[in-house]
Amino acid sequence: MQFVLALDDRARVLAEMHRRLRLRFGQPGPWRLLDPVSQLVMGMLGGRTHGEVSRAAYEALQARFGPWEAVRDAPVAVLRRSVIRVTYAEDKAPRLKAALQAIPLRRGRLTLDFLDDLPIEQALAWLERLKGVGRKTSAQTLNFSTLRKAALVIDTHHLRVLCRLGLIDRYADAAKAYDRLVPLLPVDWTAADLDDHHQLVKTLGQTICRHAYPACRKCPLQDLCPTATD
Repeated sequence: MQFVLALDDRARVLAEMHRRLRLRFGQPGPWRLLDPVSQLVMGMLGGRTHGEVSRAAYEALQARFGPWEAVRDAPVAVLRRSVIRVTYAEDKAPRLKAALQAIPLRRGRLTLDFLDDLPIEQALAWLERLKGVGRKTSAQTLNFSTLRKAALVIDTHHLRVLCRLGLIDRYADAAKAYDRLVPLLPVDWTAADLDDHHQLVKTLGQTICRHAYPACRKCPLQDLCPTATD
């Protein structure tokens, strides 16, 4: 018998999801924490791109140019060739250059360390004023970097799982899902807990709750999911 989700029970379901996914997949990580500008670059390269491809592009930029100031000052055509394997390289290269130019124009130098002094909502908003930076990348910059702020990263796998569980509607993007879910998260969760939660749900989406053929019988959340099949 499947569990029918009540609106006021979403917080319990989120906590139960986390507990079960930890049991199934184990503790994620450990992860290397980049400085916030480096994490911004990684996030901007990573959209709709496999992790190993975006990491290779990130490393190619570092190997060719060195400091991010050199990437900022490089011609767009050269940047595009350096990251050609990432999805939408023709869009990402000029947006990356524009973001790296905008930061020192606003702050005097190419650093995002000042975000540590801002409340999370203000830090997200500051980053999202950079062209090409949406909620996923802004949250990655805050949570995955040495800033280690408690921002929840929501990717396409995460959105799919949340939608199937009835926690968000099918048309919600990362920003809407974030605004709906964050108030429901356990108040004692740290930035590391939010990172773990993202990684665990992502793993579920990649391995079991797949886009085309979800393996519901293998899913540890089957009885919590109103869309699960037997």
